Formats: sequence, C-alpha cells, structure tokens
Amino acid sequence: MPAALIRILIAVALLIPVFAAAENGGLPSESRPPDRVIRLVAERFTFVPSRIKLKLGEVVELRIRSLDTDHGFRLQGTDVNVVIPKRGRGEVRVLFRAQRKGVFPFFCSKACGAGHTIMRGRIIVE
Repeated sequence: MPAALIRILIAVALLIPVFAAAENGGLPSESRPPDRVIRLVAERFTFVPSRIKLKLGEVVELRIRSLDTDHGFRLQGTDVNVVIPKRGRGEVRVLFRAQRKGVFPFFCSKACGAGHTIMRGRIIVE
C-alpha cells in the first residue's frame, strides 16, 4: 500500500469520533438524542468546566477535547474510561444519563505530567 494512502487512512481514523456511554454504570437503553451537549476542555491539569450540574433523568453528551497533550477521562462509578486525543486530533464524546442523584467524580486517567493527580472534576445530579 502506498505511503500516501496509509497517511490518509490514519488521518481519517483520527477524525472518527469515539463514543462511550454511561448510565450511572451502564449503557443507555434508549437511543434518544441528548437533552443537551456540554463541551469540556482538558489542558494543563484542569478540566473546564470542572463542575457540571444535571437534573435527574437528564441525558447529556459530553464533547471533550484537549488543548495540549493526550489526556484520559474516567467517570467514576461508570464504565467510561476514554482517551482524549491531543490538540488538533479531534474530540471524544461521552453519553451520560443521570438516573440517580449523587456526585460522580471524573479525572484524568492517562499520566500527563506533574499535576496529573489534581486533574479532576465532578458531575452533580440533583
């Protein structure tokens, strides 16, 4: 296979969005569109926003991108643990349905530097 074709295939593969789903620990059973889309940015040991409030029963799509290096996004209490591609390489999408009240911490699950352990946030379902 010619090298130019391989480079094109790799570029296309990087643009395909990655979907992960969480329903407080499982996959959503319905395929309805999200109630809203929330954009998160990962950069230098922070998520912006780092605090997300949801109503019970709300379905949201999180669209997460990085402004620097590769990061991870692990949503505690669910099966979501995805890699956020580095700047310019696309975004990752996570579908979340808030089925129970509580606080759902999220954090960077890919070592990204000295401040990696403080890269955290939370989803609050009221």
